[in-house]
Amino acid sequence: METTAYEHTTESRVDPPPIRPHMNYPKSVPGILKIVEVVLCILVLICSSVVYWYHYGGGWVQFVAGSAMVTTAILFLFHFFNVFSRLPGPWPFIEFIYYCVYDLFWGIAAIVAAFRAPLHSAIGATAFFTFAALVLYILDTYFMYRAWKTFHQPGGQGGPAVTTTTTTTTYETRTQY
Repeated sequence: METTAYEHTTESRVDPPPIRPHMNYPKSVPGILKIVEVVLCILVLICSSVVYWYHYGGGWVQFVAGSAMVTTAILFLFHFFNVFSRLPGPWPFIEFIYYCVYDLFWGIAAIVAAFRAPLHSAIGATAFFTFAALVLYILDTYFMYRAWKTFHQPGGQGGPAVTTTTTTTTYETRTQY
């Protein structure tokens, strides 16, 4: 009598959602925060461009506002079109680090603008909107931290789910003569 073992392995994957508009994202708290952040970046750029104060730190404030506006708009579009679900990598962690860096940048820009506010009323308005942007970016950093912790924990959405099933079947065969 001869024993033969056959092994069959199946693997099933859950595909990420397709790249298409996620219409509820602009109505969510992170979506609203990103929209307001972009608007505040535009206001900071306008207010800081009214007066020539580049030698006094205005260039830094404009750099922070401009780069934050572009990158936050890109992040908003990536979330809106579900692009992050298709990209490899720990995107909640990467976005959390981005927000931590920009919290520091906005903090420095707010201090610079507040220190130079007595020079002109437009710089005072810049300081106000810069501090408002700082508060929103810190709030968004908190939400990114929570999203990263949810992503990072077991049972979180740590990428596409993969289920592997292995079935071993043993047959006994008898040789007939």
